[in-house]
Amino acid sequence: MPPVPPAPSTVEPPAVTTHTSAASLGYQPGLDGLRGLAVAAIIGYHAGGGLIPGAFLSVSTFFTLSGFLITTVLLAEHHRHGGISLRTFWARRLRRLMPASLAAIAIILAMSLAWADSTQLARLRGDALSALGYVANWRFVFSGDTYGAELQSASPFTHFWSLAIEEQF
Repeated sequence: MPPVPPAPSTVEPPAVTTHTSAASLGYQPGLDGLRGLAVAAIIGYHAGGGLIPGAFLSVSTFFTLSGFLITTVLLAEHHRHGGISLRTFWARRLRRLMPASLAAIAIILAMSLAWADSTQLARLRGDALSALGYVANWRFVFSGDTYGAELQSASPFTHFWSLAIEEQF
């Protein structure tokens, strides 16, 4: 006996609700503005003079917004292609971040050769390479450095820890 087809339903299927997809988010200049304010607060803190105490909140804000934007890009790619290509993702990040990183590393190296103390000079090559490879945070951890040890002979590459953490995330 052949299967009986289902009776027509008088109840309409529930409407498919879609969450705002990453693909429809588009460019949000306000997010870049917030990140810019966070960076300005961090620079103000490091400028000294107690101008902006507690800039650690700005670091947290910057990381949170960056993580949101990175996740949005990955979700949009997944939505469009059904998957995420880590190779493509990292290639885009390298194209966007590496030119500024290389310029900063070159400037830091040139300035360090002129003004760094002997402790900094001894570590300069390893610190520069770890900054270049986005693993500066691990270099500083394994060498026993802490971010708060700025009063000592801190590496001129100390701030590359933030790029390393973001990249590893």
